[in-house]
Amino acid sequence: MNKILANCISLGIGLGAIGVAVPVQAAPFFTGLGFLPGGSFSTGARVSADGSVVVGSSTNANGFGEAFRWTQATGMVGLGGIPGGNFGSSASGVSADGTVVIGNGSGANGIEAFRWTQATGMVGLGDLPGDIFESLALGVSADGSVVVGWSRTANGIEAFRWTQQTGMVGLGDFSGGSFSSVAYGASADGSVVVGYGSSANGTEAFRWTQATGMVGLGDLSGGSFSSRAWGVSGDGSVVVGYGNSANGDEAFIWNSTLGMRSLKEVLTNDYGLNLTGWTLSDATAISADGLTVVGTGINPSGVSEGWLARLNPQNNQSVPEPSSILGLGLFSLVGFLRKKRS
Repeated sequence: MNKILANCISLGIGLGAIGVAVPVQAAPFFTGLGFLPGGSFSTGARVSADGSVVVGSSTNANGFGEAFRWTQATGMVGLGGIPGGNFGSSASGVSADGTVVIGNGSGANGIEAFRWTQATGMVGLGDLPGDIFESLALGVSADGSVVVGWSRTANGIEAFRWTQQTGMVGLGDFSGGSFSSVAYGASADGSVVVGYGSSANGTEAFRWTQATGMVGLGDLSGGSFSSRAWGVSGDGSVVVGYGNSANGDEAFIWNSTLGMRSLKEVLTNDYGLNLTGWTLSDATAISADGLTVVGTGINPSGVSEGWLARLNPQNNQSVPEPSSILGLGLFSLVGFLRKKRS
């Protein structure tokens, strides 16, 4: 398995583990998701907006990993494999209502991104032309109509955006760098895509729209030039990820008004929060309303820990309100974070 594929899978699993908890009226509930028949290992990767549908991967009776969709009513249901392939598959995303599942499987030609619905079953999305056959789906719009990820091309790894109407379309890369771009997230309707590419300065976070194309978001000041975007709000206006500053890797928050800012500096300097001893290494996801950011960091005890920051809905600059950061006691992304720059 190549390094970029391994990192993509690691991040996908990690983001699923650091989900944003939304208060609901239902009684507290916990259950294991179980396994597919004959299987002995499973992972949950993503959850629908209301928490009713979980997707992931489980081993099956044949020893393959198989994508699944779980609800409380049906339990874990295997989604099969891409027709013509070697059956292995895993789910990496789900639409807001849980009816569309995306992921990756072994197709007839190689590793292939897929989109699944009850009506169509698992459908391979193909790949971009020019190199060996390989594509990976990493994100899906809330309405399920747009899938984003990367594929191999004659130029190198290239971010893609897929719709039923257009098929898989490459988003290109910045000029001046070694060609390599990856799309990780999409706005609710899929009109905004975020990820990272290779610019003349180094690895750089991007925000893409049909009108603007791929626009670099820059980097935090100090340190080496490196930034990556992982998540975007539902309306596409707020982007989160990490950049490299004089302090090392730091979580960032970006909007068109204020640009890229260190999230820790916003919390401490603008709102007076005491984050002494905390390192906010990465912002890995943002809620659809743009008001909750989650990520991973190092707590004052020196232990890797997930965190959550609530943003101020009254502030049109999308900055966190006082007393809004919580440690989550999570560490599922630490392996990826330590390896991603190797």
